[in-house]
Amino acid sequence: MNQLRKTDFKRISLLIFLWIGVSVGHAQTTKETVSFEIVVLGLKIGTLTAQKTGGADSILYSVDSRVRFWFFGDVDLKFLTRSNFKGGKITKTYSESRTNRGFFDSKVNWIGTQYQVDSKSYKYANRVPLKGPLSWCSSKLLFQEPSGQEVFLSEVYGVSSLIKKISPGVYEIEVAGNTNQYHYKNGKLEKIVVESPIKNYQVRRVK
Repeated sequence: MNQLRKTDFKRISLLIFLWIGVSVGHAQTTKETVSFEIVVLGLKIGTLTAQKTGGADSILYSVDSRVRFWFFGDVDLKFLTRSNFKGGKITKTYSESRTNRGFFDSKVNWIGTQYQVDSKSYKYANRVPLKGPLSWCSSKLLFQEPSGQEVFLSEVYGVSSLIKKISPGVYEIEVAGNTNQYHYKNGKLEKIVVESPIKNYQVRRVK
């Protein structure tokens, strides 16, 4: 009887230990989702959804967008970005654009002391290594307001740029000759005013 009790006690203890381990693992992993609409001249042309998943040390930012508009013909664009952080630093990013007019993708990977870049976009290509490590990118800006003293990594173009604070809650970033404005309210991103060679547009927060 005592032996049975000891065996049962060991089994129960093991189950409790495993349950606590699973519970702690879940507690350390969080998920946050934000949604935006994409607008041109007051007309909604698409949506953007972003997720932040991870814990204290490792974070993954995922962005998925779908846009349809007219530019000398119907354009249907699906865009995604995946940005990985470890210890607060960017370790790798991947982005791709699928349209009815072509496919483009960009990869940025931290290798030793610099980022290896393989970027392809519309009428653009870049394979110049980038100094780092860096801690900010477009995906992170969807969830967190900067201070205006950071260096930004463009996942699409594979280049870095300064984040400039131009007024309370408003920041500018110049990438590939285009200047984008990020507008925050109470620490949350409200909208992005995007300068584009095709057509300027806005990304507005829905929830």
